[in-house]
Amino acid sequence: MRRTFDSVSRGLLLMALGVVFFLLNYGKLSWNFWLNVVELWPLILILAGIGLLFSRRIPFSTVLLVFLLSMVGYSLVVGDTPVPRQMNIPFNSGTTVTKPINVSLPSNVKKAQVNLNLGGSQIQIRALDPGNSERQLITGSYEGKNQGSGQGTNGSGVSTRLSGDTLNVTLSSPTWGRNANMSNQNDLELNLSTKVHYDFDITAGAIDGTVDLSRLPVDNLKIGTGASKFELQFGDMGVSTQGKIDSGASKLTLVVPENVGLKIRLNGVATSTNFMGSGLLLEDKTWVSSNFAQAKTKIDLEISTAAGSVQLERPNLSIQ
Repeated sequence: MRRTFDSVSRGLLLMALGVVFFLLNYGKLSWNFWLNVVELWPLILILAGIGLLFSRRIPFSTVLLVFLLSMVGYSLVVGDTPVPRQMNIPFNSGTTVTKPINVSLPSNVKKAQVNLNLGGSQIQIRALDPGNSERQLITGSYEGKNQGSGQGTNGSGVSTRLSGDTLNVTLSSPTWGRNANMSNQNDLELNLSTKVHYDFDITAGAIDGTVDLSRLPVDNLKIGTGASKFELQFGDMGVSTQGKIDSGASKLTLVVPENVGLKIRLNGVATSTNFMGSGLLLEDKTWVSSNFAQAKTKIDLEISTAAGSVQLERPNLSIQ
């Protein structure tokens, strides 16, 4: 009898997880659902304690099922607002400050290493428009709360170091914590020169926005985020890009032109994709496009997610 009850509870738990991902993918639930799960996880201990108090035969899957349903109900009532935290009070109490970002491009530089250390942010990264200064590597701005503490937004937040023909650029926001409330997030806009090759290393909390690399030659890409929703765009730049993406419960959209060779190794728990039917073939736990070997431009990605969605778009540039 107990074995039957355990099987039923595990089955109901899997069904509930499936329903949650449907609600997330169709916009009925906000992706901030996972922020609430992270914040309210001690409720699992309370539910487990109640179960032990009244019966030692309640399986843990039942506890998780009740917790998951509680989180769904909480998110439907609260909406996009994550659980407030004490650490967010100083962040919300500050005044909004906008800082310009301007990094010049030395004539001998052929490569840029761009390191972004961010908290919760709304981001827009793209190439500089044609006709802009040939001697600018990066332009843009970031906007956030000034806490009046002499840190973070009080300074430029940008440091540079030249090593041979490589320019290392680091942008940090130390007072904008990884758990910053997304409703009071920071805004970051970067425009980058198309004249050099790039290595990107982006470490962030909860981010939302677009990283448009479609006109930028990128050799290496590393992204580490918490619960996020963002679009990552690539172009046909005639280079081979190695990328690694580690994220929490996130919704990631990849935009890769049809003529670009693509390889994706996907690791995660209950991660939904649309790779089947997108022209990718599954080979030994790796999704590979049929044109990968002969393609002039290659994108090789390793994607690890705690849970979430990875969607792929393959536009045909020849008919645009």
